[in-house]
Parts: sequence; structure tokens; C-alpha cells
Amino acid sequence: MIAWLKGLLAGRAPVGRLDPLEAYEKAKAGALILDVRTPLERKEAKIPGSLSIPLDRLAEEWEKLPRDKEIICQCRSGARSAQAARFLADRGFRVYNLAGGLEAWRRQGLPVK
Repeated sequence: MIAWLKGLLAGRAPVGRLDPLEAYEKAKAGALILDVRTPLERKEAKIPGSLSIPLDRLAEEWEKLPRDKEIICQCRSGARSAQAARFLADRGFRVYNLAGGLEAWRRQGLPVK
């Protein structure tokens, strides 16, 4: 069973996890925050400067993303953004998942619009 799992995961690009403070610092240094929530969720609150591509549209729109920047995927809690980060990592992007999503970001007192 372990060998099967290792084989399944072999060769996949790594996806890092960032806590909100790490993500904030990377964003200040030029990383792109990609919000994969729905437009309705985004109306309620968003991270200033983040780009919106909902997870259900990512397969059609991922080629619009810059390859010269690190990308931090973000959703409400970190689950959908983990899927998005894996998808982008498999396509060669330098990508991270925001652990805990927007909820964790807010708990740290980081800026929200």
C-alpha cells in the first residue's frame, strides 16, 4: 500500500503551505495572491490586491497567470485553494497554499477589503 501511494505521488511538483504572516510578507515582496472563491464570497471580503479566478473556472483561465511570480492560492479555509495550488504546481507554477485561508488571514489582523 505504501509503495502504491509513493508511486502515485512521485514526480509531482511540490506545493508549499504558508501561514498568513508568511503569505503577507511574500505578497509584499511581489507574490500574487489568487482568490479561488466564488464572486459572491469575494463581495463579502477580499485580500487587497488579490486576483480572482474561481476554482470552477481555473481549468479554463490558468494560462492568464504570470509565470514569473510566485502564486499564493487562497480561499475561505484552505481546502479549495489546496486543490488550486496542486493544479497549478502540476503545470509548473511556483505555488503555495494559504493555510487556513481568509479565516486565518483575518484572525492575524491582516488587511481585508
